[in-house]
Amino acid sequence: MNASKKTILSPLATMPILAVIAFLLLWLIPEEQTLDWVIRLVFLHGALVQAALILFGVAGILAAIFLATRRAVIFGWLVALQQASVMMWIFYVVSSMVVTYLSWGEWIAWSEPRVQASFHVLWFSVVSLLLAWWVGSQTFTALVNLVVAGVAWYLVKGATIFRHPFNPVGESGSALYQWLLPTLALVVLLFGIELTRQLHAVGQRRASIGKLQPVS
Repeated sequence: MNASKKTILSPLATMPILAVIAFLLLWLIPEEQTLDWVIRLVFLHGALVQAALILFGVAGILAAIFLATRRAVIFGWLVALQQASVMMWIFYVVSSMVVTYLSWGEWIAWSEPRVQASFHVLWFSVVSLLLAWWVGSQTFTALVNLVVAGVAWYLVKGATIFRHPFNPVGESGSALYQWLLPTLALVVLLFGIELTRQLHAVGQRRASIGKLQPVS
């Protein structure tokens, strides 16, 4: 065995570890006077949206690099990032619905522009992912990644706010809250990266199997 080779843990090993770390961070969050224990779900909701937007953005950057270089290795990673970004956004939307119900008594607060933006990003990214798969063109897939990244950032960051607090953690005055949220967001982002690694590995295996199929 070559001693110079570095051992890299499989995403199937690291993702459960990161999930446990995220759970422990959520457990450290003290109950809040108004929201009680629901504040922990609010933190998870905030970490998910930040991580998912970063993944969308990186997928868009990789798409631009691929369009400029046409390197196959980059295309494999941008496809995996596209899939991981959509999955993380689904997690975020589900958490948003739960938090909205527990906080405001309704599953979908459609009158809130931020909520509308989240759902528009959801359907647009899912449809774009399916369309890219159906078309089967590398160039089209890369262009879709660019568009989805731009749409996601534009809609979410440009949405006005009615009832949704602008920066509840930053305005809370709690040093613990201000430390825990970015830490939790980092852990969730790392989870998204490991999810990307797993999806990339699955995609590579499928590509290898496809190459081995006999031509009929």
